[in-house]
Amino acid sequence: MLVWVVILVIVVLPRLSPPQQHSVAIAVTQLTAFDRSSVVQQTRTARVQAAQMAQVQSWSQELKQGLADYQAKQEAAAAAQAQAAAIAARSNHAAPPPDIAKDIIDAFSPLGPAAVQWAMNVAYCESRYHPNSVNSSSGASGLFQFLPSTWAFTPYASHSPFDPQYNALAAAWLYARDGPSQWVCQG
Repeated sequence: MLVWVVILVIVVLPRLSPPQQHSVAIAVTQLTAFDRSSVVQQTRTARVQAAQMAQVQSWSQELKQGLADYQAKQEAAAAAQAQAAAIAARSNHAAPPPDIAKDIIDAFSPLGPAAVQWAMNVAYCESRYHPNSVNSSSGASGLFQFLPSTWAFTPYASHSPFDPQYNALAAAWLYARDGPSQWVCQG
């Protein structure tokens, strides 16, 4: 009997026990690895989603700010157009396009309402508010018809005289410096 017990303990039992323990250990290891990768994947997914939401919120804020800026520009252009229309009506000529009106009003407003009125009249008389106008005989160009030699000494000489914003700013600068005598056509 002792022999049977020894054979049972040495030969039979070790062969029966390990496969059961081994399969359980593998199952637990695989389950743990799955749980670990699942948690890692969930964390990555949560981070990606958070980054995407932050980007969407950023774009949304940019869009709102852009719309607010656009609306403010539209309101400023409408106000400039209304002011230009009133000035043009007093001068008995057509009002300038909204963007031209805004450029003239922005440039001359610091000089007062009379300067704005004068500028509208001169721009109409010189170029009919066309910023690309060129006098073929003198070479004067732009909204306020600057001669190349005059344009060259303005603070805006690095810009094109055909840019209505800089042409109006140069005209306002010259008006403030020398008065209205630089222009023959007074409207």
